[in-house]
Amino acid sequence: MIEYMMRCVVSLALGSLLLAAGQSEAQDGPPERLASRTQEVTRSQATALSALFPGLGQLAVGHRTRGTALVTAELTCLVIWLTSHEDYETQSAQIGIESRRYLSLREGGSFEEAEESWQRLTAKKDDLDGSHTRRRLFGALAAVVYGYNLVDVMVLGGAEPHSASSVSVVPMTGNEATGVALVARF
Repeated sequence: MIEYMMRCVVSLALGSLLLAAGQSEAQDGPPERLASRTQEVTRSQATALSALFPGLGQLAVGHRTRGTALVTAELTCLVIWLTSHEDYETQSAQIGIESRRYLSLREGGSFEEAEESWQRLTAKKDDLDGSHTRRRLFGALAAVVYGYNLVDVMVLGGAEPHSASSVSVVPMTGNEATGVALVARF
């Protein structure tokens, strides 16, 4: 349970850190060499970005708080869901091992050791049930956040331009490498 709480705190702290770190950078305009290649984000582009991952479309059109909240909520739900899933799988394996141990102790070992094994088995079963509940809850919450994100971008105005924002694809050339950069200004 303490591990679970620590994971939640770390996930929320990372989201807050990302929000705080991006505040000053988001206020700056694009570098001069990129300024002529920027274009406004269209509604369809914002919808496509939001379909890829919750909050990206809102961030692209300038709804910084709304977009950051959706990205952070989705990441938090996914991290907790995946962690709970792994905990569930690990605890299932441990229950299998402890069940075999209990059966062997019951048939040929001491009563006291069998009783201790039974107590461990019931404690592991309670942990397994908790992991299963968390896994289902946060999986459902991730789906709800994704659904709300789509409703927001399609119906509630999450894809309408909020401020001067742009997305551009810029060819990058350098001494050693050539490539393309996607630049988003919020």
